[in-house]
Amino acid sequence: MARGSGGVGPLRGVVAGAALVLAPWVWRSVAIAESPGAFGTGDLRGYAADAAVSLAVLGLLWSLARFARWLAVLLAGLLAVGYYANYETIAALGTVASPLDVGFLVDPTFVTGSALQVRHPVLLSGVVLATLVLAWVGLRAAAFSDSLLALAGAGLAIGALSMWGPNPAHATWRQANAIEHNVEWLVLRPNDALAPSEGFADPAQAVLAAAPEIGADLEAPMRFSFDGSRKNVLLVVLEGVSGNYLAAAAREHKREAVNRMRNLDRVFEENVGYATFFNHNRRTNRGLYALLCGEYPRLVAGMPKMTVAATQGWRRCLPQILVDKGYRTLFLQAAPLAFMLKDRFMPAIGFQEVLGHAALTRHYRRTFWGVDDRAFFEQALERLEALDEEGEPWFATLLTVGSHHPYVIPEKFEHPDLPDFRNAFAYLDFATGRFLKALESRGLREDTLVILTSDESAGDLGQVADATAGRVSESWGFMILLLPERTQLVVTEPFAQSDLALSILDYLGFAENGRHFFGRSIFRRYDRGRSIFFGNVNHRTIGGISPDGSLLLCEYEGHRCRRFAIEDGHYFGERLKPVRGGERFADKVRAVARRSVPPSSDAPLALPLVTQPLFPVRNAEWQMVQGISQLALEPHEWIEVAFEVEARGRGSAELRHELRLSKKRGLIRTETQIDAGQWLVLRYRFASDLPVPQARLQTMARMKGEGFVDLVFHERRFALRRSGERPPEGIEVERYELDPPSESETALDLEVVPVERWADFLRGRNAERISASDS
Repeated sequence: MARGSGGVGPLRGVVAGAALVLAPWVWRSVAIAESPGAFGTGDLRGYAADAAVSLAVLGLLWSLARFARWLAVLLAGLLAVGYYANYETIAALGTVASPLDVGFLVDPTFVTGSALQVRHPVLLSGVVLATLVLAWVGLRAAAFSDSLLALAGAGLAIGALSMWGPNPAHATWRQANAIEHNVEWLVLRPNDALAPSEGFADPAQAVLAAAPEIGADLEAPMRFSFDGSRKNVLLVVLEGVSGNYLAAAAREHKREAVNRMRNLDRVFEENVGYATFFNHNRRTNRGLYALLCGEYPRLVAGMPKMTVAATQGWRRCLPQILVDKGYRTLFLQAAPLAFMLKDRFMPAIGFQEVLGHAALTRHYRRTFWGVDDRAFFEQALERLEALDEEGEPWFATLLTVGSHHPYVIPEKFEHPDLPDFRNAFAYLDFATGRFLKALESRGLREDTLVILTSDESAGDLGQVADATAGRVSESWGFMILLLPERTQLVVTEPFAQSDLALSILDYLGFAENGRHFFGRSIFRRYDRGRSIFFGNVNHRTIGGISPDGSLLLCEYEGHRCRRFAIEDGHYFGERLKPVRGGERFADKVRAVARRSVPPSSDAPLALPLVTQPLFPVRNAEWQMVQGISQLALEPHEWIEVAFEVEARGRGSAELRHELRLSKKRGLIRTETQIDAGQWLVLRYRFASDLPVPQARLQTMARMKGEGFVDLVFHERRFALRRSGERPPEGIEVERYELDPPSESETALDLEVVPVERWADFLRGRNAERISASDS
């Protein structure tokens, strides 16, 4: 029965409005206070946008409260938590939170490592509690006319805001409400960016068809002399480091370093440093793919190439080529390997030994993200010495994690006067300096090419006034070569991550084996301009530099493109000068971005759910057995999951398996108590009549009581099928049973979510896509 036909008075209307505007205004104020930029007119627009969106939400919640006030109040509280999540995204990445990142919230490594690390727990609790109390009072006794009045007022306010457009020179988060910004992105995002990649069976060839000039280019003289024959190669990838953290590189772009790393800066000046180095995108899996496979990563949002290449490789990457040439290969990282499927991808592309968090037994500090950088490098050095003693040339890749939010810093190293990110990069600088000195003292540099670079660039960290320049700085990486010949040089010519694979082969004398790679050799000097393309999934931008030296940046993955004049190659200056023109190059940027997607074919994507068939369970805390993130399905595709696991040992373990669309929208969940001596069989299929932009599959295990259990996976299959007779929409469970059966009635717990409970969520997403195509 509808309630509240008498309507709300002015006071209760103010209370209801305060309930919804409190959280965005509080967290906006905190973000502004913690950022270096001065308060400006753009911030006024941000507060106004929060008020307008809150008024629209109020109209909707008043309508809902007439039937279920408790539900409306709960949604107001959840929205308050969402605004806090947006604040955390601003603090960590300098950008507005994206709904495409919701999938990470069901990844245990991300959740325990980042999402649960709350900066202001007391303030968060107070804001949520105040929101709930104000909403309970303010959402009572609303009439339908109150809802209409609020929605009409919101429409007028949003219309007025559309006349007060954001200033691209200022940070987006300071001028826009998070909901407003994401809705605008969905509306303006080009429809072809959302379309499946049918017809691009070979992504590299598809990109080269749009921009043939970015193919392998070795037509240039050597930059300096060297002897690379049978040399070892050590690639050290430092999490999040920007070229703007090295004073020597920053000087080449007429600016000051914003977060100076003194040891790394000294190494840059004493060796071969590349001051104009482009990272192709944010996210580690995209950067590593470009570095190791000599191909552009996916430049727009969606399933990364690394996820698909874990089993469906379409090109020979650098490690496999070196294995074929007699090299030993090693990949070692500080974080858990299962995150971003590096446990599958790295062996698939040729790494013979792949080690992560579990292999590192010592630490000065350990979190769910992994061990600290100093301990990581100390143990990496031991493994490199062992590799060197084998007598064969080797290629090793190391990846740090300590400078990933929320940062892994030993307490003794933390400086209370510095923000966390400065402490993290200072500790990484300290650890890297020690590591390089150890390489030198132990003789490993004599026959080794050492390459220092980053997976992605954290950019200016909000330290400069020009937000456009700040966004471009998130494409500014760095590269340093430490050659056995001790060559010293600063190179200002532009290079990029996708150049590295070809360059290493060029150095070793195997260049002919890399003709399928993209790019130029960093060991050669080119006297002609070039095109480099890049994206930023955090800011939803794509862009590129053209052979004439100009820079193009497009918002919303192809909309609102602007061209900038670049003087003397200073792509990463503190301010960018906009100029007219560039329409033809903008079309090329869009075409390359649209084609930079994984291959599409009728072949199923099939991979083992867990890398190793035996998983030891020893702890009472949940351990991640497997995790596949950023799954995407089209209506003609479906998922098949099957595993058969035997429990050996003494005692009982709990096994949780889930397939989810988001943290709050599950599809299937099983919780099983499996005793030593039992077998568990689970087989199911999932299909949807609507596109699924993102899903997450994970399995967790923990001990229940005393003892130990080894889970032996006799079957461990995941398949994404693209052809054949698709099953009906929904979850279809073929088998879920224990053998022998358990005496406990609660040993098997299965929840299958009905189609109608998650289909509306997908329909809403697709309605937005249809709106985008109509616009």
